[in-house]
Amino acid sequence: MTRTAAPASKDRKVLRRIDHGAAWNSVTGLLAALAVFVLVAYWGRLYFDDEGLVIGFGLAILVVTAYRLLVALRFDSLYAAGPARWRRLFGIGLLAHAIVWGALLAVVTLRYGISFNFFAVAVYNIGVTTALSGAWMAALPTRQSYIGLMLVPGIVALVLVGGAQSLILALLLAVYAVYLYRMFAGLYDTFWHALSRERRPGHAAETLPDADPQKRSRDVQLSLVYRLAHELRTPMNSVLGMLALMEETRLSREQKEYHQVAAQSGRLLLSLIDDVLDYSRVLTGRIVLDYEFFDLRGALEQSLDAYGNIAQGKGLELTCVMSRHLPRRVRGDRERFLQVLNNLLSNAIKFSDEGEIRIEVDHLGDAERDGLLQVRVVDQGIGMEPLAARRLFEDEFLGPDADPFSSRHTGFGLLVCKGLVEAMAGQIGVESVPGQGSTFWFTLRLPMQPELGDRSELRRALRDKRCLVAGAAPGTVSALVEELDVLEAACQAATDYDHALQTLRAGQREQQGFDLLLVDTRERRESALNLCRAVLDDPALRGVHVVLLATVDERSHASVQKLAQQHALPVLTKPVHRYGLRSLLAPLYGIEEALPGDDEYKETPEDLARRRNYRLLLVEDNEINQRVMRGMLAKLGYQVKSVSEGETALALMEQETFDLILMDCMMPEMDGFDVSRRIREREQAEHAITQTPLRRVPIVAITANTMEGVQARCLAAGMDDFLAKPLQLDRLETVLRHWLPAEAPATNDDEQHDTPGESS
Repeated sequence: MTRTAAPASKDRKVLRRIDHGAAWNSVTGLLAALAVFVLVAYWGRLYFDDEGLVIGFGLAILVVTAYRLLVALRFDSLYAAGPARWRRLFGIGLLAHAIVWGALLAVVTLRYGISFNFFAVAVYNIGVTTALSGAWMAALPTRQSYIGLMLVPGIVALVLVGGAQSLILALLLAVYAVYLYRMFAGLYDTFWHALSRERRPGHAAETLPDADPQKRSRDVQLSLVYRLAHELRTPMNSVLGMLALMEETRLSREQKEYHQVAAQSGRLLLSLIDDVLDYSRVLTGRIVLDYEFFDLRGALEQSLDAYGNIAQGKGLELTCVMSRHLPRRVRGDRERFLQVLNNLLSNAIKFSDEGEIRIEVDHLGDAERDGLLQVRVVDQGIGMEPLAARRLFEDEFLGPDADPFSSRHTGFGLLVCKGLVEAMAGQIGVESVPGQGSTFWFTLRLPMQPELGDRSELRRALRDKRCLVAGAAPGTVSALVEELDVLEAACQAATDYDHALQTLRAGQREQQGFDLLLVDTRERRESALNLCRAVLDDPALRGVHVVLLATVDERSHASVQKLAQQHALPVLTKPVHRYGLRSLLAPLYGIEEALPGDDEYKETPEDLARRRNYRLLLVEDNEINQRVMRGMLAKLGYQVKSVSEGETALALMEQETFDLILMDCMMPEMDGFDVSRRIREREQAEHAITQTPLRRVPIVAITANTMEGVQARCLAAGMDDFLAKPLQLDRLETVLRHWLPAEAPATNDDEQHDTPGESS
């Protein structure tokens, strides 16, 4: 049976919907443009420095904005008169917008250098240019011209400004512009290929006679997602790698802040790429879980430390109440568990402006077998209507009447959470009240290891001691009560700082004194510090140990540091958790507490010196990635030679010996898989001829392809390990330390002169 071609009206309907979405999505960009210009003009003081320049650019921006709004508002009438004419008018508005903002980027760069104004305009230009990748697929030349007009003036201006930092930023912008240029072309081809496939008579029917059209469309989309994610990871490796190397240089305080923002944005973009990939795996049922026993409490504390400072930066209090019956080790996928928890935490912080975000963790069930882990993330944010809450874990893109331009779509994060929890045979849901906040919860059935008894010295030291908490959030009080109860200490909370002082003195008079006072700065920092001073300076309360609970930023405050130095006052950084609390209390009571060990490898000067004796070969066809990798390896102290082709690598290995090979998988002509197979065949042949012990050089694959089966394909080709782009310096060193021999072979005189980071 052969199907007929899709009618032309369907194609026109699809194109019209895309054009309509592009028109109205541009309105958001125009409003953002006005906001950024006002910010630069007044906050960046451009208006005060050159009033005429600001008036000129302001008029140009207003004219372009008015023109583009007119084109968007008259979409129906203009489009009815002729789609091609509307696209031409819309394209003119786009290019005019790019000319104005590209010129503004060049002007603020030449006038102020790398400053607030530069970053404000650059971030806007990069953002709107990137946003154009997913809209208006039918106009490739205009979109590619838009990239050049938006970014090239800034690149040229950075080169003219000069200096190492300006040149590095110019290089990063140029790399990103080239990447966008190629990506736009790839998306354009994919779009028209997918559209034309439906028009080719009988094509789909001949290959998949009984296939569901919606399933075929989804397969095309998933293929595009995997390909796009692979292409994105390659430039991300360059960007994050360069930022990692920049972090090792001497930066001013302002430059460190800019670097921190850029690095955080890069990590968020990488997280979004991973979410897109994971959601694709969820849709196709390809989620792979790695079940191992892991420290559950340690994993929760890791999330607290990671998001505590972010929450505190918004004025939020992040707390975690863990049941004392929580098992230490459970069997499950630690990374997937943290991915779900971190997504829910990030979501709660995003939609909360004040109050407390509390994590509640409990474990119910058989103490020797399986148990039900219950996790709740409670916020006091904006909340949701019941209908919105019910739709939160539904992907409206997959419905039969899905509208890709709807503003009500759920982000990938929550959809990924739902898929991961269900893959782990759990449940996830949300309870919400408008204006009062939301509670996201999930349950997992996780086997547990038998719990060992707590026989710590700290527990014996705190047994029957009385503790008082002042000024803390309810979640912090609950966490402290739970933890101190485990240590067999009695804990109670004071209503405020004055009440805490009165309670301490009353207990002293009644011969029921307190041994430990924990003062939180949450309510009022100065009042908390005054309470600490009053207790520390009162001879009658000399037996009370005082601990200050503060945020990361408050620890560096002058008044906190002064008090801590004068009285040797211990400061516990929030969010509060067991490891941090015990680490602080143990020395307070003169105990060397057996705390969880630090698995992180500690480098010694001997390690750094020994690395110079190892010789590494880097096989990578991308010049920018070569530079990044050589920089990373030079930072670690290794000798490295790099080549860009597989044939060259094989020829070089006939002349020299290497201790390890870093192999890019995707290269033109001969890829990394073929090169690895040739190396293993050569090693086997040499072993058979010489009858000497087989010398097997470790090969570590480096690829941006994270599809299922790639790692297995690497191992089948003779590789020993797998590193995904973008590379992280600590992960790279961990893999190298694992595969390099314990002692580097003796090097000859010529090799002694190789320098770290050398390129052949």
